[in-house]
Amino acid sequence: MKLVLASKDDPAARNMASRLLELESAESLIASGRVRLVRFSGEATELSRLPEDAEEVIVASRHVAEAGMPSLTVHVPGKIEERRLAIASPGTIWRALRALVSARDELGLPHNVSLEATHHGPCELSVPVTFVEIGSSSEHWSDPRAGEAAARAIIAAVGEGDDLKNALCFGGPHYAPRHTEIALRTNFAPGHIFPKYSSFDGPAIETAVARTAGGVELFILDWKGLNTEQRATCLEAAAKLGVKAVQAGKLLRQPKV
Repeated sequence: MKLVLASKDDPAARNMASRLLELESAESLIASGRVRLVRFSGEATELSRLPEDAEEVIVASRHVAEAGMPSLTVHVPGKIEERRLAIASPGTIWRALRALVSARDELGLPHNVSLEATHHGPCELSVPVTFVEIGSSSEHWSDPRAGEAAARAIIAAVGEGDDLKNALCFGGPHYAPRHTEIALRTNFAPGHIFPKYSSFDGPAIETAVARTAGGVELFILDWKGLNTEQRATCLEAAAKLGVKAVQAGKLLRQPKV
């Protein structure tokens, strides 16, 4: 069973949960037992226990940013410098991102839609975890149209059957514009994203590969968004693990799928 978790203490999560229950597509999934909405008290980043029948978790959450711009984001949790990473589900992330764009456009929202780099907890759960977030201030967290867009994305995210290739992504800033564009244009599905500002090494990369459901077929490098040492670390890890590494620019030159 796939769980949608929404904290009672998070206004964005409350908003998304309410909108979710209004969707006909969600009603059938919940009735079939494939998806369960669970409301809980406390912070989603501190989750440590799940029901035994959980196979995957999607967390409805608020996003906070100093700029205060309206946003809809999706990412895997993890603490890169500590080599503590949640299990990534690239297909879930790929479907959620694309659904956020579609819902934003259909609803006429001004929100920026993007992936985010791997950050915060929880890190130790035994099933894949994906955060779908509304940002970036209280007025946005409670916006019912933003809640509907995020709810649509959550329902799309629990789907299956797409012909995707799992990728581990490196480089660029926190909102990963090039990796976002690749996910929107191609069938390369991003799992963990290691941004330029993070300190990572070979063991951290190996952990990210091990903590990706379905394995990793490709390393995608935002070449100009990495320093020389980071590039070398990525290429050495790719060679050691037998994973192909490709520059993001090359993928963006391919026809859109």
